[in-house]
Amino acid sequence: VMMRLADLVDKNLDALARAESVDNGKPLSLARSLDIPRAAKNLRFFATAVLHARSETHPMEGVGFNYTLRQPRGVAGIISPWNLPLYLFTWKIAPALATGNTVVGKPSEVTPMTAYMLGELCAEAGVPPGVLNIVHGLGAKAGAALVTHPDVPTIAFTGGTATGARIASDAAPMFKKIGLELGGKNPNIIFADADLDAALEGSVRSSFANQGQV
Repeated sequence: VMMRLADLVDKNLDALARAESVDNGKPLSLARSLDIPRAAKNLRFFATAVLHARSETHPMEGVGFNYTLRQPRGVAGIISPWNLPLYLFTWKIAPALATGNTVVGKPSEVTPMTAYMLGELCAEAGVPPGVLNIVHGLGAKAGAALVTHPDVPTIAFTGGTATGARIASDAAPMFKKIGLELGGKNPNIIFADADLDAALEGSVRSSFANQGQV
C-alpha cells in the first residue's frame, strides 16, 4: 500500500507542487525537483526498510535466550511544519505506518493543502480508514490536544524551539516517546584552503534557500 501511495505521489507531482507553491510561496521548480520527489522516496524507503528489520537474540550459556521483540507502539502523533509541508510530513508518517502504527497527523495550519491531497491519495492507494488521520487546526489547540492525549504514546514534532520545549514538558510526565527537530541556524566553517568562490555560493544557497528555512 505504501509503495502504491509513493507511485501516486509521483503521478501527481505537478498538482502537489502547485499546491505547495500556493501554500507557502515556494518556487515550483524547487517543489517539483526536491520536496515532492523526496516525499515519494520517504514512503518507498521505509516501506522496503521495514522488510529487513533486525531482531537480535543473545544466548545465555545454554540456559535460554535474551531477544528483542519489536512491536507497534499504537498511535503516533505527527506535527509537521510549513517549510517542507509534504517532505517532512511523509518523513514522519512513513516509518510510523511501516512499523504497524496508526497516525494522527497535524500539518501546519498555514500549509494545509498538500496534507489534504495526501489524504485523498491514501484513500486511492488503499490505506484503510482510520490508519492515517489528518487533522487540521492550530498548534495551540489541535497540536496540544494531540500531545497531551493519554492514548497517543508517540509524538514527533518539527518546528520552533519554544514549542518543542512545551511539548517535552507536557509529554515527559506521561513517559511518551518523543522526537523533536527544532529551529536554529548552523554556522558555516570555511577552511583556509577552500575554494572561496564555491564556498560563498554554497553558503548563500544553504542560508537563504527556502526562505532561510533549511
